[in-house]
Amino acid sequence: MFYRILKHIVNIFFFGNIYIALCAVAIAWSTYYRLGIPIRVDSLTTFLFFATLFQYTLHRFITFRKRKESDNEVIMWTSPNQFLLLMLGIISAGMAANVAFHLQRATILALLPLGFMSVLYELPLFKYKDVPIRLRDMWIFKIILVTVVWTSIGVVLPFLQFDISLFSTSFILLFIQKAGLVFMSALAFDIRDMEYDRKDNVNTIPVRYGLMRVRKIMVITTVITIIMGITHALFFSPFSMPLILAAELAPLLSYYIITISYRYPLDLVYIIAVDGILAIDFVLIAILHLLF
Repeated sequence: MFYRILKHIVNIFFFGNIYIALCAVAIAWSTYYRLGIPIRVDSLTTFLFFATLFQYTLHRFITFRKRKESDNEVIMWTSPNQFLLLMLGIISAGMAANVAFHLQRATILALLPLGFMSVLYELPLFKYKDVPIRLRDMWIFKIILVTVVWTSIGVVLPFLQFDISLFSTSFILLFIQKAGLVFMSALAFDIRDMEYDRKDNVNTIPVRYGLMRVRKIMVITTVITIIMGITHALFFSPFSMPLILAAELAPLLSYYIITISYRYPLDLVYIIAVDGILAIDFVLIAILHLLF
């Protein structure tokens, strides 16, 4: 009995998208650390949690409707838990809408295109030759959209919320660093989804260029991410050894996680480990702060 309850709680946490919502908070908090902003649950991080929870719950329903007969672990869990997901979606939408009134005007204006892109990512609002088209189906927009949206969550919104200039070297360095980590995470999911993407005629980087070139792209991305992170930690952050070490370790550990995930292409592995790359910078900084 206890095992069943524990298993259900774990499933809600991971498959119910609470985990990815916490990752959204963590990616913003890592920027807080690097800007010297106190880590706390504020209006922005609260909004990010509930808005992400709503978006991914909506995504879960859409995916379930398209692939009801799939033996995918997430979809199999979704089928008997649709009411639970519906409640999570309603509650998270209401909470996000309520907290939005406490955000800065500039932050809200930035959220509008991000929300629009998130909706267009899944919903076929365009048609080409009478065929419904989503933004993720066009060229390599899938990984571009994921990278832009998540990097904006982690960098653009904190800068705007705390009235820090976007026209600064600090912003550029942090944006590229976060974009590198997000890009690697998204690339790992594109590799996993190659079979589905080929069937759906979705033109992703792995489908277009193959796994050998993708590996080279990941190595280059890892190096650039390390350089951007260390430069920011040395010259634009409050001097801190944890920030410097995390700037080096986060991309390296992300690269290692992605290479390991190839060997264990299980949904739970990707949800915990690969999605966790979004939070890896913050987690490393927090752990290293305890050690130093």
